[in-house]
Amino acid sequence: MKSFQVVDTLFFDMDGTLTDLGKRWWEPFFRALDKLKPDHDREKRQEVLEKVLGRVMDTKMERSKFLKINIILKAIKDSGLSLRDVFKALKLVRADPLAFKEIVPLEGVEEVLSTLQSRGYKMALVTNAGDKTVARAKKKLTILNSFNVLVTRNTVKRIKPDPEPLLYACKALNKHPETCVMIGDFPQDIQAGKATGTKTVAILGVNAKYTKENIRKLEPDVTISSIGELLPLFLGPPDF
Repeated sequence: MKSFQVVDTLFFDMDGTLTDLGKRWWEPFFRALDKLKPDHDREKRQEVLEKVLGRVMDTKMERSKFLKINIILKAIKDSGLSLRDVFKALKLVRADPLAFKEIVPLEGVEEVLSTLQSRGYKMALVTNAGDKTVARAKKKLTILNSFNVLVTRNTVKRIKPDPEPLLYACKALNKHPETCVMIGDFPQDIQAGKATGTKTVAILGVNAKYTKENIRKLEPDVTISSIGELLPLFLGPPDF
């Protein structure tokens, strides 16, 4: 296991790392599907979810405003719906007041972040989510309000896996990349960290079945199962 003794700054991804990815991304689609096809095959649903996660891992997550709709549209088609039902499902998703907006912190996240902060680490959020989403997250996960810097898709021109968001955070905090660590649950987080020159920690979490192999190929410095496993790794920065 790599040593993190030189690390004094922690960069966190948001969706899937600090908050429930499915609540914000997958459930709006499944709510629409349940309304259209209440008897829809649950095994088919699982196949659709696997394809969606595969696309998210493969995409470079461009800033296109149609990214979410394109992912949902492909998921609807994978479900075997008719063209008419596809449009009905899209309409239901767009009318869903919680679609892409529901923020649910993962269990134990607030306590872990508070402990790491109390140990003297600088903290940054580096997410591909936008300003509006992060503003909602700050109401649900209040410790984000005390993070040293928040980098969203609106802050930079290029988003993860590009290194620009991490480099922005380094500059804002006056930190060298080698004293920082990028912590996330998707390949894009690890790619961005390596491209920047930070240490990298992959949290597999609930999506481990789908992400583990892709993440393994990227060789993060450490791979853990849950955010609580960060505490033994980061006992305090060298100058604290």
